[in-house]
Amino acid sequence: MDAEAVALVAPRAGNARGRRTRAQLVEAATGCFAEYGYERTRIADIVSRAGVSQGNFYRHFESKKEIFLEALRPGLDALLEARAELRDHTDADALAADTAIYLRTYSRHRHILRVMREAAAVRSDGFDEMWLTLRQGFVDRTQAWLERLHAAGRIGEADFPQLAAVLGAMIEQVAYVQIGLPDRAPRDEEIQRIARTIGEVWHRALPPATPSPADLPK
Repeated sequence: MDAEAVALVAPRAGNARGRRTRAQLVEAATGCFAEYGYERTRIADIVSRAGVSQGNFYRHFESKKEIFLEALRPGLDALLEARAELRDHTDADALAADTAIYLRTYSRHRHILRVMREAAAVRSDGFDEMWLTLRQGFVDRTQAWLERLHAAGRIGEADFPQLAAVLGAMIEQVAYVQIGLPDRAPRDEEIQRIARTIGEVWHRALPPATPSPADLPK
């Protein structure tokens, strides 16, 4: 997560009872956001589900946006860890294995991640800017991976910023549509099937390496 986003969602310290109440509120908010979406969720819904008063809510959070960011933080942190750095390989099976790790992580947090994307799409509370900033972090990592492969002579020349953006958009959309939107979470065999296809597409999208003069026919 970028530094500004971390600052926004960093939890406040408190005593044990306060931490329990805060955790209750976050759990209740996560359920409300998953059920109603960001726009339609009210603070009244959250406190009703948590079994606390609105006054208690405001002892812990200033707004609906603040509690949403805290509910979102574990999912974003997990995704960033899952995609911290792509390993420097190019074969489809290895790319599929890396993708499966990412998709399993997305699946564990799929409801809140879906809600964030939908909030960003309608530009609620500045989530569009936050989403684009976070997304750019993933794109930058992919671009760095492509540039490392190119520097090592393993792939050819390409518009690496654009290729990274396209590859990132594909995995982002597939995760949202096939994992975030359905009523149930996918089984692991379904995740592996999706990951195999993405791995194959990524593999085929890599520009072929330019042969060295020694490899050219005499």
